[in-house]
This record gives sequence, structure tokens and C-alpha cells, in this order.
Amino acid sequence: MGSGSKKLLLQYTTAILLIFLLTWHLVIRVPALRGVSTFAETLASEEIYHEITAYGALLLLFAYTVLLHAFNGLRNILLEWTDGKYNALITGTIIILFFVFAGLATYTVVGITPPPASG
Repeated sequence: MGSGSKKLLLQYTTAILLIFLLTWHLVIRVPALRGVSTFAETLASEEIYHEITAYGALLLLFAYTVLLHAFNGLRNILLEWTDGKYNALITGTIIILFFVFAGLATYTVVGITPPPASG
């Protein structure tokens, strides 16, 4: 399998995975499934905290998959535009950006603190 085929396989695999992860992400926003009456209530800080603590691993998988799909696609576009002239620079920059954003996603999920008690 050539290098181009591997890049396309990665794009197709992450795209298919994103279909399922995005569907799951949208379904858990349905108010009736959350025990609330409106969509706005699903975005309350207590609900978001519960979602992140309950589904943190899936949310991280979702974030990493989005990042991988996006940055791999961007890399492919940039390499095509430059005829592969700056392969090392483009690939290195994309890898750094991926890890920066993956770190932010991880920090958001792992470092979440409980919302202040309402009273």
C-alpha cells in the first residue's frame, strides 16, 4: 500500500468513526434523554460537568478523531499545493499543532472542576 493510499485510508477511517461519534454526541443533547425539558437546560454547567465526567473517554476519542481527520486533511492539501516541496516542515508543523490541540482537549476533560453549588 502506497503512502497516498495510507493517507486516504486514514481519512476514510476517521470520517466513518466521526459519523458514529458525532451521532452519539448529538443524541446525548436530546432533552428527553437527559431528564430536562429544553435544549438550553442540557447546556447547564451541572449537565456539562456530568457529561464530561461520565463520558470523558468518548469525548476525548471524539476530539482526537476530529483533530486527526482535520490535520491529516490539511497536511494532504498543503503537500499537494506545494508538490511535496516542504514535506518535513508541513508534517512537523501539523504534528506539533495536533499535539497542542490534543493537549487542550485532554486538559479540558481531565482538569474539569465541579460547577459551583447553586443556592
